[in-house]
Amino acid sequence: MRVSLRRGRRSVLAGAVPVGLVLSVALTWSSTHAAFSASTANPNNSWQAGTVTLEDNDSNTALFQSSVETGLVPGSKKVRCIRIDYTGDVPADIRMYVGLPSGGVTGLDNYLVMSVERGQTGTRSTPLLPDCTGFVENATRTFLFNTRQADDASADQAATLASLRSRTDYTSGLPLSPGTPVAPNTSLTLRISYLVQNAPEAESTRSDATFTWEARNT
Repeated sequence: MRVSLRRGRRSVLAGAVPVGLVLSVALTWSSTHAAFSASTANPNNSWQAGTVTLEDNDSNTALFQSSVETGLVPGSKKVRCIRIDYTGDVPADIRMYVGLPSGGVTGLDNYLVMSVERGQTGTRSTPLLPDCTGFVENATRTFLFNTRQADDASADQAATLASLRSRTDYTSGLPLSPGTPVAPNTSLTLRISYLVQNAPEAESTRSDATFTWEARNT
């Protein structure tokens, strides 16, 4: 009996060796050939935000200065021009609004008729002097504020600096190109004029203002 048991154990062990080798080979093959595969790539993605940049050609000089606009009397008037250069790379909405400088006063506001007219568009190389040399009217004149130039007899006399000053920020500002975004590298030309009304109350009064142009992408 002892002899047969030993022989049986030897037979089992002898049979276990080749079975183990088969399983080992099968597992190895399975791990190196587990599945078919394929891939594709879309490389080098990147993003660049646009820019909104606004400049003007005023050379840091006010269009109207009290040292020049002094001794005004009823009927006093002047016309000045400025070029607004939009150099951003996305379409933008540009608006004009009016603020009060620190220490400024508003005494003449109600008696100063104002007009803002947009001329033909151009580029930064378009010549335009403060005295309006180089300003070219649109075929159909484009008034952004008032209906005529300030010194025109048909101008709206209610379009005063007080009214223009109600445009206090971008939201309430005057669009320079209503309904049409301003394209990159476009220059807008503006002609701004004033007329002192024939009003005794205007005597000895003064007003100060800051004109601001602001651009926002559309």
